[in-house]
Amino acid sequence: MLLHYYEGPAGLIRMLKNRVSIYPFQLLTLKLNMKKRIILQALYLLPLFILSACTKDDNEPMPQSTVSRLYVSNADTDAAIANTMIFDPADQTAFTEPYKFDSKLPDGNGILFNPFSGTVFQVSRKNQNIRTFKVNTDGSLSTGNSFVDEGLLSAREMAYDRTRDVLYVSSNIDSAIYVYTKASTLTGTAAAFKKLKLNGQPWGIHLDNNRLFVVIDLARAEVQLFEEVSELAVGNITPSKKITITGATRLHGITYSADRDVLLLTDIAEASSAGFDTDGAIYIIKDANAEFTVAGKAVSPKTTIKGLNTGMGNPVDIAWDDRTSKDLIYVAEKAGRKILTFKFADSGNVKPAAIAVLTSSPEAIYLDAR
Repeated sequence: MLLHYYEGPAGLIRMLKNRVSIYPFQLLTLKLNMKKRIILQALYLLPLFILSACTKDDNEPMPQSTVSRLYVSNADTDAAIANTMIFDPADQTAFTEPYKFDSKLPDGNGILFNPFSGTVFQVSRKNQNIRTFKVNTDGSLSTGNSFVDEGLLSAREMAYDRTRDVLYVSSNIDSAIYVYTKASTLTGTAAAFKKLKLNGQPWGIHLDNNRLFVVIDLARAEVQLFEEVSELAVGNITPSKKITITGATRLHGITYSADRDVLLLTDIAEASSAGFDTDGAIYIIKDANAEFTVAGKAVSPKTTIKGLNTGMGNPVDIAWDDRTSKDLIYVAEKAGRKILTFKFADSGNVKPAAIAVLTSSPEAIYLDAR
């Protein structure tokens, strides 16, 4: 008889069918055992529910919005100049006055925005400080977390892996990529989880899923591609594939559209000698994936935007609104202290579609356009 009490509901049904007598104390024991099983099953399943809720989906759709905001990081060290600006909206025929925010990040370099959390990351090359800012509903910023890595020698660009909460920061002086885990919650003094050593000086970087595109500065005129970058071990790393840009002098800015398979790069050319403020260029490489090879293919861009009319001297960073209804390219022109926009269809010595004249030196930009 007691065997039935541990068989759960099925055992109870069999007892009723067989007209087995159940005494009150036996019925109480049965109820208690059934209740215990239900509680144990619930406790077993709870972690599964929690894990499912906390796991981020790589294919999670982008939060929908009608915004077109251009985030600008200024390299000035003068405390009177705000190191963070936002052009909102950015996709107009003429720029309006930007929103300015005192981010306390002198010599601002890389900047990026995570639309899933509404958070901005920005780095100060001078202070070795990385801060986060919350974007409020009206587009203004409020201060979030902040951490300092005293080992971060020369921070330039940043890329963020949202699914893993990992931040990548390029550092040109020591030819390295610094990798920070749990980046959105880091505070105080922190050190990189790992430091990836390159065979050249990195500048601009761009993360596409788990592939990291890295611009190699100076005479290399090279873009390196690291596949499965999250799996790379600390120390010296070798690119999976690479390309070199024929005719380029010093590559800096980079952006890539997986939807369109197009790679955009900027060339600052001469940094300070004669003509440094008029010799910048944009290179547009279509069907980009096929150009990358293990040995490193020399690529002649099919489209180049360059010349006196462009106003580009030191275009240090680039962003692209790849929506076909917009197709606008944004450039941070540091030497001329301007933000410039071009049309994706532009080529050669063309005038910008729009110009924002600044009183600061833009170093990095990030576009949120959905």
